[in-house]
Parts: sequence; C-alpha cells; structure tokens
Amino acid sequence: MRNLFLFLYRYNAFFLFLLLQVVCLYLIISNNQYQRAFALNISDEVVGRTMSIYKEVTGYLTLGESNRELAQENAQLHNLRPSLYYSDTSQLRVMKDTVRKQFYSYIAARVLQTTTGETNNYILINKGSDAGVEPRMGVVGPQGVVGIVKNVTPHFATLYSLLHSRVTVSARVRRDGSRGTLRWDGKNPDYSNLEEITRQESLHKGDTIFTSGVSRIFPDNIPIGTIENFKLVEPGNFYDIRVKLATNFRRVDYVYVVNNFMHAEMDSLIKQTEDVQ
Repeated sequence: MRNLFLFLYRYNAFFLFLLLQVVCLYLIISNNQYQRAFALNISDEVVGRTMSIYKEVTGYLTLGESNRELAQENAQLHNLRPSLYYSDTSQLRVMKDTVRKQFYSYIAARVLQTTTGETNNYILINKGSDAGVEPRMGVVGPQGVVGIVKNVTPHFATLYSLLHSRVTVSARVRRDGSRGTLRWDGKNPDYSNLEEITRQESLHKGDTIFTSGVSRIFPDNIPIGTIENFKLVEPGNFYDIRVKLATNFRRVDYVYVVNNFMHAEMDSLIKQTEDVQ
C-alpha cells in the first residue's frame, strides 16, 4: 500500500493531466450535439465489435434452443407455400388485377446485447446501414414483436425494445378486434399493458394480441402476446388489460428488421396533408 501511495505521489502531475483531459472531453461531448452524436456512433461500433466476439464464444451455449426456434419458424413459412394448397373449383374468383407489389422485406440479424432490468431497455444487433437498416424500422422475432430501431452505424444498430417507456405499439385483440395502444409499465419484462379497448369488446383470457397495421412500422397481424387478465376501469368505458408478451427478451437471439418499402411515400403524403391543415 505504501508503494502505491509513493507511485501516485511521484506521478501525480500525470494523473492530474489525465483527469483534466477526461473532464474536458466530457464537457465537449455533453455540450455539443455533433460531438455527442459522433461519440455515440463510435461507442456503438466499439461495443458492437466487442459483443460480436463475445457472442461468437458464448453462442454455442444456446445453439440448440435457437435452432429449435428457427426450425419452427421455417415450418410455419413452408406451410404458406402455394404448393400446399389446392384450388376449389366450386367457387369462381375473377382476378381483374394480377399485378403484385412487395410491401415489406425482412433483414435477418442477431442480437449481441440486450437489457431487461431498466426503465428504458435497448437491444444491440449486428446489422446496420450497410445491410439496409434505418432508424424507425420495426423489429420482430420468431415469437412476435421485439422493438423499433433507434440508432444505426454501418455495421450495427440499437433498438428500443417493447420494454421501453417511449415505445407504444398500435395493437388489437384477435385479428378482427378493436384497436388499442400497448405500453410497458416499467415493471415485469414478461408483461405489458393494453389500453384504450372499450367495454364493448368481448375479451377472454388467452386471446392473442396482434399488431393492427396502422403504425406503418409493423405489418398487420404480427403476434405481440396473449391476455393474462383484464378488468374494467371504473368509472369509465375502458379495460385495463395485462398482456403476457410473446417474446422472451431475456433469451431473444435472432430477429428480423422490417423494411416498409412504402414508408417514405406514406410519410410524405401525411406531411403534405398536415401542412394543408
């Protein structure tokens, strides 16, 4: 201990210089938007590359479960192949327009880091702008909705998960039910709350909650979770609905970033309409 104090005393000018340098950098980054954004991008790159190495080493521990989820999802996709269906000629359908345009595409990515114990939780993935990922894109997983892209670098991206105070998702009960807003209360990472569903809606425990498709971020009818319990909020006309989230955020591994090809066009049209008003 004595030698340590002697060492610090001998080089005290050098350590004071380092301390002042750190303070200066902190003040520059805190008070300048450009430098703060630059520092965040650098930090995302460094953390991303570090976590990539860590994930490669530890990934084999959960490889079996990940493969099971991927196999299940592939099976569901194969079930949608046209060759598995036949044409019922007892009903005649006339197709006046056979032109089909792709609305969404999916960018596969792997989760490098995730948090679940904070009020505002995030996820780091190993795909960035070089792969076509942009801010405000939705992210889904094998079980359902995961989150929304926030920041992007060439090779990595961070997203706000559903376990974030700023994330709200337009959702509905069942595929044909009324729409409400899903919002996390900052408590249990396995559950969220669905609001704005009126008492006219017939609810049952276990009903599936889907995306409504009106947010332009997520496609329609992507699973979010199931109703755990519900009650009427008195006085009032709305339910308080507790939703068991479909995605296990402690174990999420592979995800898909949703690219809406029409997002920019739709945003531009809405902006023009709002400017007229």
